[in-house]
Amino acid sequence: MTVDPADRSEGDNTVDWELDVTDSSLLLGLAYVFPSILGGAIVLVLGLLLWLVGSAVSAGDFGRAIGVIVVAVLALLSRRYLPALLETDVSTTFFERFSRRGLLVGSLLGALTLLGSTQVHPSAPFSVFIGSWIPLVLTAAFPTSGHADPAAKTLVVDETELPLEAVRTFRVMSMGTFTVCWLSYTRGAPTAPRIVVLPSDYVDAVAKLLETGPEPPNEDRSTIDRGERTVAGLFGLGMIAIGPLLWLILPPGDGQVIALYAGAMFGLFGVVLLWYAYSA
Repeated sequence: MTVDPADRSEGDNTVDWELDVTDSSLLLGLAYVFPSILGGAIVLVLGLLLWLVGSAVSAGDFGRAIGVIVVAVLALLSRRYLPALLETDVSTTFFERFSRRGLLVGSLLGALTLLGSTQVHPSAPFSVFIGSWIPLVLTAAFPTSGHADPAAKTLVVDETELPLEAVRTFRVMSMGTFTVCWLSYTRGAPTAPRIVVLPSDYVDAVAKLLETGPEPPNEDRSTIDRGERTVAGLFGLGMIAIGPLLWLILPPGDGQVIALYAGAMFGLFGVVLLWYAYSA
C-alpha cells in the first residue's frame, strides 16, 4: 500500500493510493489458495512417482524404476513445460508476490486438503480444485490504484475516470485494512468500474467525493419495470432450486454428485439473476 503524503497540503483531501495483495493478510491468504492447491497436486504426483520408484527398487525391478523416471521426464519435455520454465522469466514476477517458504507450506497444506477431500467423495478433489479458482478471480484485479481529487471532483481508478454525475448510490464494506465500494449508476451511464477497492484510511475522502454527485431523478432509480424484475427474480429462484431438487430426486452416490455440480453451476447464474432483479 503506497501513498504519497507529500502531495497533500494542509486541508487538501487529494489522495493517491496503490493497493496490492501483500498489503492485507486476508488478500494474501486468498491469493495463496490456488497456488497452494496446484502445488498440493504437484506434491501428490511427486509422491506417487517416488512411491512407484521405491516399490520398484524394493522389488528389485530397476528397469521399471528407470522407466517411471524416464516417462515422467518425457512427459514434461513433450509438453514443453520444463523448457518454457527454463527459457522464460515468468518466475521473477511470480516470486515477487509469493515467497518460496509460503508456497512450500501452502503446497503441503494443499496436498493434505486434497487427500482429506477424498475421504468425503472420490471426485471431491476436483471440486476443491474448481473452488480454488474463486479466490484467484477475486484477487486477479490487484494491484489496483486510484486518485481522488475533491476540489476538481474527479475520481480515477486504474487510469479510468469514474462518471461521478452518473453515480446513483454506493455501498461500503470494510474488510480491515482495505474497503470495498460498490457503485450503482443511473440508466444510460457509460461503462465504468462498479467495484472500487481502496485502503480504509481514505474511504471518507472518496465517500465525500461520491456524495457530491447530483441527485438522480426518480425515473432513473430503476432501470427495469416491475414485470421484468419479477420474471428475473422467479427465474433466479428456480435456478437456485435446481440443485436441492436434484439432491432429493436422484439416488445417493453419483446422483448426489450430479446434484452438487448442477446446483453449483445453475445456482451461480441464479444468484446473478437475483442480484439483477434486486439492484437494477
